[in-house]
Amino acid sequence: MILKENIEIQVDSNRNILWLLIGSPFELHYSYKTICNFYESLSPIINIVATENIKHIIMLSANKEVWNMGGDLEMFANSVLQNEDNKIKDYAYKCIDVVDVINKGFYHNIPVTSLIQGNAFGGGFECALAGSYIVAEEHAKFSFPEVLFGTFPGMGAYSFLTRKIGFAKANQMIASGKKWTANEMQQAGLIDFVCETGKAVETILEKISNNELSSATAFEKLCNEVPKEELKQIVEIWLDTTQNLSNRKVEFMLKIVEAQKKKVIKTNTIGFRNTTSM
Repeated sequence: MILKENIEIQVDSNRNILWLLIGSPFELHYSYKTICNFYESLSPIINIVATENIKHIIMLSANKEVWNMGGDLEMFANSVLQNEDNKIKDYAYKCIDVVDVINKGFYHNIPVTSLIQGNAFGGGFECALAGSYIVAEEHAKFSFPEVLFGTFPGMGAYSFLTRKIGFAKANQMIASGKKWTANEMQQAGLIDFVCETGKAVETILEKISNNELSSATAFEKLCNEVPKEELKQIVEIWLDTTQNLSNRKVEFMLKIVEAQKKKVIKTNTIGFRNTTSM
């Protein structure tokens, strides 16, 4: 069922699973349109979780080659160059609403697992971290590249990472701009299960059947859930930082955009998911 452009769900009534596919073959990042559509799909998804007795939500990318390369850098850059902040603010606050709902199990304490079958960078990695579990195929890479263009991941990374590995390690990871393998992320405590390439769906279904991806207890929720006000305060710092980027940093951001567009052409021919195969 297509809820909005780039947002599709499939309900597995036998297993009480809702599959949530995000994205399209034509973009590798979270565009402004995709975030707006995701935001507008939250209420329908929450209602379906209740009416269909959903016990688990699995988030995955519509493109099997890439989970997500991050935020809408082209829109960010244009906002800075044009000194116009309405669109970037709307984007940022909608991102916060999205990750807050994910972090709270779509308001039904439903375990949300991110199924990673390709690289997860920046905002894409943040979205994955907002959930309860991450299952990644061994070839996937992870990174927060924002430091390269003078900013930081502002949609929850600091909050989610700090609760998992502590602030010092979180800050070190974000400040490095490095890429990590799935196995390295598992050793760091940020990924729950790593599987062979092509085995992520099979692995998740096995873990669910073995009750290894269960709902959070009341104690776990108290310790791990991130207050929405905390997310808002951080995103306001991010907005201020981004709006004050130098022209040199903005130009570098646009170079990354061009590189992503070239990658779209390559992955579009081989990577788009056949959703009927799940």
